Amino acid sequence: MNRGFFVTGTDTDVGKTVVTAGLLAALRERGYDIGLMKPFQTDFIEAEGRLLSPDLEFALRFVDLDTDYDLMNPIRLREPLAPSVAAEIEGIEIDLTKVDRAYQELLALHQGLIVEGAGGLMVPLAKNFLIPDLVKSFDLPIIIVARPNLGTINHTVLTVKVARQLGIEVLGVIINGLKEEAGIAERTNPEVIAELANVDILGIVPYIEGLESGSEKVDLARIFEEYVEVEKIIDSL
Repeated sequence: MNRGFFVTGTDTDVGKTVVTAGLLAALRERGYDIGLMKPFQTDFIEAEGRLLSPDLEFALRFVDLDTDYDLMNPIRLREPLAPSVAAEIEGIEIDLTKVDRAYQELLALHQGLIVEGAGGLMVPLAKNFLIPDLVKSFDLPIIIVARPNLGTINHTVLTVKVARQLGIEVLGVIINGLKEEAGIAERTNPEVIAELANVDILGIVPYIEGLESGSEKVDLARIFEEYVEVEKIIDSL
């Protein structure tokens, strides 16, 4: 496996963390030594005197990783805002060299990495530095997470096209959170996105009950093996 891939979204709250955790669990279940990185976390949580990343904490419920926490999440900010805005409010200057050093150290420890972004593709991370700049500095392809319902065609096609215009390789799209009572929009959106954006739909993940509470009962690796083309992702790296 090459370096890995970067997980971004068409927007915030589309399920990037669920997809990141699911792919990580599935790949590690197959025996790949894949590490995890969440370079920028806003809206951190405090527990027992420690500042924690809720996204990392979620993923670590499903995988056994003992990698240094500060490498996996070098930048933690308080406000639930774009990282550059949160940093400005806190009076903090983002140290991008810290992020790069953490990434390089993680690469030395693992076969590859899954890196989770923050929000959508064009989120500002630091002054004059957006998500695409981070992706290109890491030299990673991206997987785009999209929601299933009305409006996702526009958001997803725009994200794919902008990424490619910026010189970023798009491995494909994963649609997350499809409910059983899906309507005609949810049923037809994947085919339309694939055609308009000329992109692979790598999976359609159903809405998963019990993720927030009692997630220890959820076999996320099995779910992603069933609903996502994990083999195709591996072959593309």
